[in-house]
Amino acid sequence: MEARRPFAFSPGGGPVMPAKVWSAVVLASKAKKGEKPAPLPSELAPFAKQLTSFLGYDQFKILGAKTEVMDKADEHWITPTKNFWLSTEATRVGTSYRVKLGFFHDTRPLLKTEAVLGPGSPLFIRGPEHVSGQIIMVFEVKP
Repeated sequence: MEARRPFAFSPGGGPVMPAKVWSAVVLASKAKKGEKPAPLPSELAPFAKQLTSFLGYDQFKILGAKTEVMDKADEHWITPTKNFWLSTEATRVGTSYRVKLGFFHDTRPLLKTEAVLGPGSPLFIRGPEHVSGQIIMVFEVKP
């Protein structure tokens, strides 16, 4: 039997192409007094103003990232870093995705939650404090 790919239709009537979900584990921190903040990673540049004003940090380092093509009704992936890992299960709901998230430090669970991701609406989740700042989890639906 041939596997069939799920599809949806856009408001204009044409088929919706599979989107991608970008997930990342980010270390947010403050530059040392008298030093200029490190350059912002290009993936986070569109959100620079919101990140700095909402989180209160002025520099961000991506510890691990993954882009998953959403070509099935359900997807599951892991975004690993040296000491943290992010487990994501996503189910397509129209043009959005219902995601179940698990965040772990080595083998210790730190967070389990659910959220809905949609195009043009990235999700930022504050994680635990870190020696030099705070861990942030980022999700974005990309075309």
